[in-house]
Amino acid sequence: MTYTTPEQVRNAAGAAYRTWRSYGWAEGAAEQAAGEFYAYQMAELHKRQAGEIETICAWCHEHLSGPEQAPPERTSHGICADCLAREFPEQVTA
Repeated sequence: MTYTTPEQVRNAAGAAYRTWRSYGWAEGAAEQAAGEFYAYQMAELHKRQAGEIETICAWCHEHLSGPEQAPPERTSHGICADCLAREFPEQVTA
């Protein structure tokens, strides 16, 4: 899934962090890693919003957002609506 709003990124990163904590995985170094993961997700969002990262569909390679033809180190992956419906129909609501 491609997160396009700050709220979506915060919710996803926060959910991952809470999952780590709920299983007791986020203790000591693991807690620091979970916090770094959250910070990384927020940094990626800011780069996307600034137009620095091109997002393409991991299935069909359709351009989703950001500058076209970005170098590989500035390319991220998501999933387009068509591929989401085809590959994960149970996640598509009518």
